[in-house]
Amino acid sequence: MYRSLKGKGMYAQISPTPRELSVCCGVSLLVHGEDVDRIKEIAAAENLAYLSISGLNNTFDNTRHKYG
Repeated sequence: MYRSLKGKGMYAQISPTPRELSVCCGVSLLVHGEDVDRIKEIAAAENLAYLSISGLNNTFDNTRHKYG
């Protein structure tokens, strides 16, 4: 999914799954909230699998959230 979204010029960042969303280790794709509907359309059209799309009601803290 990362390659597909980046190839379409969309923001996507691979990161560890936030603890607020899962107690298990995992990998997530950070995307802009306003892109979710388009991402779902792309995933369906390209048969891209994902477990879920979830959002967090917090602000991004670039001193704490470093994924790169």
